[in-house]
Amino acid sequence: MFRNFLFLVAFCGAFASCSTKQDLDVRESERVIRLGAGGVEETPRTKAVVNSLTDLASPGVGDNIGICGVRVNSNTAAPVMGWGNVLPMDNVRTTAVSAANGAVSWNGVYFYPLDNAYVKFCAYHPYASYEGNGRLRLEPSSTGKAPLLSFTLNGEDDIMYATPVIGKQGSAPNPLMFHHTLTQLTFEIIDDSGTLVGEKIQSIEVLDVNTSSTMNIETGAFGTWGTKANLTVSGTADVEILSTAAQAVGSSIMLQPGQASFKVRVNTSSLGSFTATIRPTSIGDNGSYETSFVAGRSYLISLRFDKTTELGALATVTDWVLIGYDEITIK
Repeated sequence: MFRNFLFLVAFCGAFASCSTKQDLDVRESERVIRLGAGGVEETPRTKAVVNSLTDLASPGVGDNIGICGVRVNSNTAAPVMGWGNVLPMDNVRTTAVSAANGAVSWNGVYFYPLDNAYVKFCAYHPYASYEGNGRLRLEPSSTGKAPLLSFTLNGEDDIMYATPVIGKQGSAPNPLMFHHTLTQLTFEIIDDSGTLVGEKIQSIEVLDVNTSSTMNIETGAFGTWGTKANLTVSGTADVEILSTAAQAVGSSIMLQPGQASFKVRVNTSSLGSFTATIRPTSIGDNGSYETSFVAGRSYLISLRFDKTTELGALATVTDWVLIGYDEITIK
């Protein structure tokens, strides 16, 4: 910004017909980059994840978004276009998103190019530096290649990207609309026969899942997945079963999408451990039963304990809201 100011002062000193300082301030203001967020696309309410502008503005989300703005030569947000050019915004971390109007804030001031070129903006969550923190890292852009978010899941990350938008001096970009890229599972316990009343759940785990990959921040496309691990559902330690009624247990867990099944293990304080395989049995957008767990969908897993039946599983699905379900019946 200081360099731009020096340029303007030198230019006015050379020509007697320069605009006044007020005119310069107005023109400089028109070049300031400003962005707004429209929220999360097609995502009803869901516990502990981002599904609205209010959620997007919440602490830990609104101040944890990364933005890359790249110079492009036309008003198109086509994938690949522009990467390798100058980045007027180079992986800038947000400081807030307004719940009232979606205005996005960050530290510092950034400007559109002086020659009136367009800028394509891509945004992602959670923010990662180029240096990384051991679990999240942003791989820089290069010619024809958008930045990649490299990550290792812990089950609590709601990884998102926004549809790219285009802006330039005097032409504000459209709001950023975010998309969920992972599958979500939530859990409840149903103890019809009173088998577990008074018993404590020690943990609920999703077994042998892929946890590491990369995400293209422009398209949301994943790279190769790997690093198998067991992920524990947060908030499931020492949960006492209070009655035979359905009881929510723990927080939601976010996992690799596109899987035909997941294996879940329930560890109890005195009855041992129980496992079951869950599969989606819900109706998809095309009217057919789904054959895999879909990105942006939330699946309710009902852990059903019964003394007289075999361990079993059943699953359905929904949008990023609690509609899908799976049952595990524990004898």
